Amino acid sequence: MEANLMISAFKKKILIVDDEQEVRDSIRRCLMASGAYIIEEAINGSDAIEALKTYAPELIIIDVKMPVKGGYETCMHIKSDLNMKNIKIVGISGVSGGIGGAFMEVLGVDAYFEKPLDINKFRERIAKLLQDQK
Repeated sequence: MEANLMISAFKKKILIVDDEQEVRDSIRRCLMASGAYIIEEAINGSDAIEALKTYAPELIIIDVKMPVKGGYETCMHIKSDLNMKNIKIVGISGVSGGIGGAFMEVLGVDAYFEKPLDINKFRERIAKLLQDQK
C-alpha cells in the first residue's frame, strides 16, 4: 500500500476537459498506457473550474468548443488566476483550418491539436510538456 502511495506521488496530474465522453475515454486510454499519470475529467469549462478548486493538475487538455463554458473562456480564467497560470494547457478541437489554434495561441496555451488526434504526436507532446515542468 505504501509503495503505491509513493509511486502515485511521482505521477503527473492531468485534467481532461471535453464534452464528448468518447474523446475523454480515448485520451484517457492513450495516456494511461504509460502508467505515468493520474487523470481526472470534466465535461465543460464550468466543471473544470470547479474541479480545479480541489484538484491541482500539472496539465489540462481542453476542447475549444463546448457548451456551458468553452475552452477559450476557461483558458482565459486559468491564465488570469495567479494560482493556476503556470498549469500547462493543451487545446484540442474538431474545427479544422487552424482558427482554433490561432485563438488558443493568443491565450497562451502550450500546444494545440486538431481532432482526430495523432495519438503518437499527442502522447509525445504531453510527455515533453510535463518533463519540461520539473
